[in-house]
Amino acid sequence: MYHAIQDCKDAASLEDLANMDKEIASLRDSIALSKSNEKLLKAGLAAVNATLSTDDLRISITGLELQHTELLARLGPLRSGSVKPVLPEDKEETEKTWRQWSRKAVSRKRICTDMWSYATEELPEGQTKQELWVSADCCSWGLQSGISDTDRSPL
Repeated sequence: MYHAIQDCKDAASLEDLANMDKEIASLRDSIALSKSNEKLLKAGLAAVNATLSTDDLRISITGLELQHTELLARLGPLRSGSVKPVLPEDKEETEKTWRQWSRKAVSRKRICTDMWSYATEELPEGQTKQELWVSADCCSWGLQSGISDTDRSPL
């Protein structure tokens, strides 16, 4: 076994050891305080990061100002008085007419679908309902609404 020769002058006294223990305790308290401070600062940083940046706020403000200008431009003719308000009686009559024609449209669509299903029950060999629809030129029956031929099929 090997023992190093130590100088007694380098040995710490009991007072030095007590002072070191006090310093260690104070440093431990300081670490705990620093960790709690760190948590508070991290929470503050997260709150700051959750909000919009100045550039984002400026872009948002510019967009809102543009939208405000467009709305004011649309409101101009209404405020000038050149637009006549719709009377409640006219509005009610229009809604009544709309409901009446909507019911007729639904009924006619159902009739068309039923007739189409009866007509396509027995198709020639190798012909699909879609091919028959296109070959019969069903889209020229007054259905001019910009919808493609394949979208108009009642299939």
